[in-house]
Amino acid sequence: MAWFGSSSEDNAKAPTRSTRKQCWDSRDKFFVCLDGLKIDNALDDSKQQEIKKHCAAQEKLFERDCAHSWVKYFKEQRFYAIKKERFIKEMEEQDASPLPLSGKK
Repeated sequence: MAWFGSSSEDNAKAPTRSTRKQCWDSRDKFFVCLDGLKIDNALDDSKQQEIKKHCAAQEKLFERDCAHSWVKYFKEQRFYAIKKERFIKEMEEQDASPLPLSGKK
C-alpha cells in the first residue's frame, strides 16, 4: 500500500479504489469494536486504556490501512455524527419543531 507507506515519495500518490476500500473496511471493524464497548469518542484520553485493551488489533489495522489524517478525521466525524443523532432524537422526543432555515421573513 504505497500511499500509506512511510516515505514522502509514496505519500504523494493518490489512494486507489482498493486502498480506500481497505481503509474503510478497517475503519468499520474498529468502529464496531468501539460500539461494543459503548465508546463514542475514540479520541477521548480517558478511554485510551480501554480501547487499547479491547480494540488494539482493529485500531492497528485501521492506522495501518489509512492515512494518519484520515484516521483522525474518521474518529472526529464518528463522534460528531453520534452527538448529532442523539441531539435530533432528543429534540424529537420533546416534540420540538425545526427552525426555519431560510433568511426570509
